[in-house]
Amino acid sequence: MRVLTRLLPLLALVALLPTGCDEPADDAPATDAADDPFSPDGKADSLGLDPCTQANVLARVNRLDLDAEGLKADGVHGRAAQNLVTFRAGLDGVVGTGDDRRFRDLQAVDDVPWVGPAALRQLVAAAGSQCRGAQRFEVVLTAPYCDVCDADDKAVLVARSPMTHRVVELIDGARETVDVAQFTFSVKAIEEALQRAHARGVKVRVAIDAGQDRDGSVARRLRDAGLAVRFVRGKHNGSYAGLQHAKFLLVDDTTLLTGSNNWSSTGTSINEESAVVVHADKADPLRAGFACHFEAMWADRPDDAAACSVDGLVGFTPGGGAIDLIEDALAEATTRVDVLMHHLVFDTLQKRLAQAAERGVRVRIVVNAEDRDELRGRYVDRIVAAGGQIRYKQTNAEAYQLMHHKLVIVDDRVLVNGSGNWSGSAFFNNYENYVRYDDPAAVEPFVDLYARLWQWSLTADSLDAGLTAAQQDAARTNTYFGNLHAHIHAGGGALDDGHPEVLDDHGNPEHVEVGETPAKAARFAFGVAQASGMDFMALSPHVTGADDPNAEANMTPDAYAEIVGAAEAATLAANGTFVAIPAMEWSTNSAGNHVNVMGTRTLAKVETGAFDRLYDEFVKDRRAEGERPVVMFNHPRTFRHNEEFLNGSWDQIFGVRLSDLPKASEAKKKFNDYGLDDYAPLRDVLEGWIAGTAMPDEALVSATLRNVAAATSDTARLMEVTVARGTELGGHTPVNPSLSVDPETGEVSRFVKTHSDWDHYLLHGFRLAPAANHDNHRANWGYGHTTRTAVQAEALTEEALLGAVREARAYATEDPNLEIAFYAGDRVPMGGRLGVRGARATGVFRLVDPDAPGDWVVTVWRGEVGGKAVEAVATFDGVPGGDWQGVALDVPAVGGWFFYLEVWQKETDVMAWTAPVWVERVE
Repeated sequence: MRVLTRLLPLLALVALLPTGCDEPADDAPATDAADDPFSPDGKADSLGLDPCTQANVLARVNRLDLDAEGLKADGVHGRAAQNLVTFRAGLDGVVGTGDDRRFRDLQAVDDVPWVGPAALRQLVAAAGSQCRGAQRFEVVLTAPYCDVCDADDKAVLVARSPMTHRVVELIDGARETVDVAQFTFSVKAIEEALQRAHARGVKVRVAIDAGQDRDGSVARRLRDAGLAVRFVRGKHNGSYAGLQHAKFLLVDDTTLLTGSNNWSSTGTSINEESAVVVHADKADPLRAGFACHFEAMWADRPDDAAACSVDGLVGFTPGGGAIDLIEDALAEATTRVDVLMHHLVFDTLQKRLAQAAERGVRVRIVVNAEDRDELRGRYVDRIVAAGGQIRYKQTNAEAYQLMHHKLVIVDDRVLVNGSGNWSGSAFFNNYENYVRYDDPAAVEPFVDLYARLWQWSLTADSLDAGLTAAQQDAARTNTYFGNLHAHIHAGGGALDDGHPEVLDDHGNPEHVEVGETPAKAARFAFGVAQASGMDFMALSPHVTGADDPNAEANMTPDAYAEIVGAAEAATLAANGTFVAIPAMEWSTNSAGNHVNVMGTRTLAKVETGAFDRLYDEFVKDRRAEGERPVVMFNHPRTFRHNEEFLNGSWDQIFGVRLSDLPKASEAKKKFNDYGLDDYAPLRDVLEGWIAGTAMPDEALVSATLRNVAAATSDTARLMEVTVARGTELGGHTPVNPSLSVDPETGEVSRFVKTHSDWDHYLLHGFRLAPAANHDNHRANWGYGHTTRTAVQAEALTEEALLGAVREARAYATEDPNLEIAFYAGDRVPMGGRLGVRGARATGVFRLVDPDAPGDWVVTVWRGEVGGKAVEAVATFDGVPGGDWQGVALDVPAVGGWFFYLEVWQKETDVMAWTAPVWVERVE
């Protein structure tokens, strides 16, 4: 994003011929006149944008379901949005008719009137944010919304298949060559794309399994249409004839697509499948290896295939080198090995999994339930005996549905993925590929995929008992209570703004000896938190980009290393009863509020207020080092709460010129929460708002929030919804900080940030669970507050807790031991995603509290992503504790929705709010 920012000021004005599109009187920036090009030389291919960003921009502008209003909602100015849609609709101006046009490249986009440098920047912000810079890999998943899918589900998924869409897009972008390797092929849209490529002079070659040499096959039709097609067999071995089982696509000298999926109607729809797009030139070793492999099968030389392998990167078969690639990856495992496999029958690799489990690595395996009897034998027994776990993915055999992945993930940082099962025929007879990926851009989507399929799949016992995935999960998952936001008084040259004291019953401070070094202070704090009964606590000292630790509360890297060591020692000493988490609270209130960063051992010494650098650089760099940081939005202050006053530290205000604020200094602090001012389109106009030359625009802020949501989609998972009062509540008597008593009337009022700030961010597409943290600034960690952040995890470890937070499996509660379970669709827990066909999903919830057995009021809240408000849609009064309660989750229209529970205990007047379940209605 910063490369593009430096590039755009250099763009000059060059006249181009108009295309005949309309030119509405709208909001085109001064930098975009009717004929302004993207670049000084007028050539869109000289921009320096990485292939992933270019592809995402093209995919965005070619979406038929995205009209001008949708593009404007993305932040694209009105003239450009309308003209892009008009071009796409063709001469008749109607989308979906025979004369519709597609943008083949960025030059075609550039040629549209009023689409200039500003429009490009807006399009990149909307569509290119997934790429995180010059990204080499992009992952495409079928990700069916249904677990056991039926024919109607398949029809929906065929029509909306991201796999088909991406393959067609790549083929349509080909200029010189297209090489296809497939086992089976039936998707009409891909067939037509290949024929279009052939018709425009692209050299197309299709190497397909010999079993497709039959009447009526796509391969026969392509051959009869004049395309170069060869029917390929693998290596014969006795009675077994090897297959051409590889599935990949080579386009020009720029792109490789490879993975597990056949181009069949099931393989691109109801099957669980994957493909990785690799942006690389012909000299790239990975792409060169696939080109070599294609030539081997094209020339019918199976004995030459393995020689195309690249050590440590890709193994091709027939031949044994691919086994070494997988064995080497398994040997590296130190914490976990996760396997998704259609057929896992190769003894040698079963043995390696058993050895990994026996040396303490957590081994998990998912196979199809239909193949349950296939996964047996002495090595499988060893895996289970050593603590390895096996689950079975249910499918619809009558619809030929499969969990068809062939992959392993090692320590969440290495992926081996490809076309081949772990079987003797795959390694020694078939044309197959097995690719190793170390780049987080390639690995992380598969880590998330595994989390979903592990959640959906069942153990053998659960299958036999007829349990749902929700019932299985509820029995295996624990709820842990703690605090993810706390401070200490740190000595030894480090600064944090905690106070080494507690308050007595009269509010007077009493000194506490917390220790004279960060390490000692941290150990003391963790000890107090553990003694309070909490299961976990994160210490989050303040950190900014300033080098001078005396400038303000600001942790140094050396001091933070002491806190990390103290946390690890405290966790070890607790022996499974408490987890101490090192974290940090980054930035300052004057530069965009605070965020907590967890899950990294490196201090974020990032320029204060530069949230784009935090999200796009620091987090990305930590991922490259094998960490997965989690971000929490602290003490939000989005809107003012007293309408009659304009003074205050809230962030957004509309209908008022910022220059009219009584305190001029506060104008500069508006519209910057969590990095809002660091992203387009707001960043380009905020200066004028502060100066008072323009009025704040709510639609533009909404568009920017969506871009911030995209930038943080992999890392931001929590928002604090209860107020902490962490300095005021400094004693040992537990207090519910949400409640205040009017000293004159005695009236009790509750102040929380749920239906204001949190709802606002959920409506703009953020995936955030609610948190109830303490923000302790006195030495009473765990004692002064009744509130807790609850996390649902399988074990009390830092890895399990932060893994659950990354899945948004958390909730905020004013009761320190209230357990809430909430599931949708019989398999998706709070924090998860569910797809439905039709207007209703089903849900269940259960409340358990040893101190308050019943009489709960539960309200179901619903919002539409991109909508205007969150509404209460159902209320259950007198809910008893311990019983499951069913709930209908109605989704009124196609699109994305979310549902969460608000719980109130009448007698004790405590409340809780669950993470949402996000529900997408597909038709």
